[in-house]
Amino acid sequence: MFESALVSLLIFIIVYLFIVLEKHHRAVITMLGGSATLFLVFRDPVEALVKYVDFNTVFLLIGMMIFVAVTKRSGLFHFLGLYSVKFSRGNVFVFFLSINLLVALLSSFLDNVTTILVLVPVTLVVCDTVGLDPVPFVISEIISSNIGGTATMIGDPPNIMIASAAKLHFSDFVLNVAPAAILVFFVVMGFLSIVYRRVIFKKVPIEVVRGFDPKRAVVNKKLFYLSITLTIFVLVLFSLQKVLGLESFEVALFAGFFSLAFLDKKEVEGVLKEIEWGVIFFFIGLFLVVGGLEETGILEEISALVSRMSGGKMERALISVLGISSISSAFVDNIPFTATMIPVIRKLAILSPETFSDLRPLWWALSLGACLGGNGTLIGASANIIGTSLIADRKHITFWDYFKIGFPVLILSLLVSGLYLLIRY
Repeated sequence: MFESALVSLLIFIIVYLFIVLEKHHRAVITMLGGSATLFLVFRDPVEALVKYVDFNTVFLLIGMMIFVAVTKRSGLFHFLGLYSVKFSRGNVFVFFLSINLLVALLSSFLDNVTTILVLVPVTLVVCDTVGLDPVPFVISEIISSNIGGTATMIGDPPNIMIASAAKLHFSDFVLNVAPAAILVFFVVMGFLSIVYRRVIFKKVPIEVVRGFDPKRAVVNKKLFYLSITLTIFVLVLFSLQKVLGLESFEVALFAGFFSLAFLDKKEVEGVLKEIEWGVIFFFIGLFLVVGGLEETGILEEISALVSRMSGGKMERALISVLGISSISSAFVDNIPFTATMIPVIRKLAILSPETFSDLRPLWWALSLGACLGGNGTLIGASANIIGTSLIADRKHITFWDYFKIGFPVLILSLLVSGLYLLIRY
């Protein structure tokens, strides 16, 4: 058993190191690690595949990827971006708040990267047209996407993983995590408004704003209205998930493939090619690598350490999980970190059943820490890298440029989230 534990730990360290160094595609890294774990650690590889790979998460991701790809083709996201310009009526501060609110809202239901890829180009066009520095808008949108992704079960991969592992529903996140995310959003917007006051407290001629016509963004009217209807329907299903007894992946797969039914064969092929299979295989390999740690008892030892650090008090455990997950997620990918922490938290209920009879507050702490931690540095989340690359031809944003804004945002988010958790739980 000791040899297996040593091998699984070594595989985990190597995989994590290569993910951090980004020397190769992370799907290849985790699948090689997962395959090695199947060969060298598990006695029954087929049983391990069923036991440790969270297929609820995998199929939820596939369904939502298809749904987003179809909705994007309708022009709905572009329409919302241009509408926020019209809504501002030349007031840059109103545009700043409305575009960030839109980014946060969309990111709570879509992948953060997708939201950034759709709305940042719209923002750049607006800034170029009215002569504004785009940097404050792009950085604030990156930050808003990470905050918005925290609010719901489907907003960020760590939440999807937590929900599946802890048998939590969409409504659980809306009632417990979303209030904290909303508080963090407005506190952070206040901070960013002060930092970027010279840029955003301006007015632009209303004639310029009138030139932005949201209707031009609608490329397919039938698909546009279908996307709106289906989005509302999906949100209702997610909200009633507990009442209807539905699994998350059921809703996502239905939404994805139902929307595909309204495209022709050629378009369907195009959408299916857009599924990020690299992300899917990354998750599968990661589940197997972390499963090796759980199988060999290493995670139980880590759980015992966390339990001792908490001193038998839920309050201390909440702050420990929130702090460790947020700071860690600022520098390393929050997905492998979350995958490692989930079984650690689950085992706390076994080690200290009196203190940790209800693990839900710890799940909320992990969610808030892992998702909001991505704002801390330029490498904290994929949306950060994508967003800054989209503006690279206008302004090169260095690690330090982003850190000067992102890390104070992370500290503010930690303070607000910590107070929220301690007061409520």
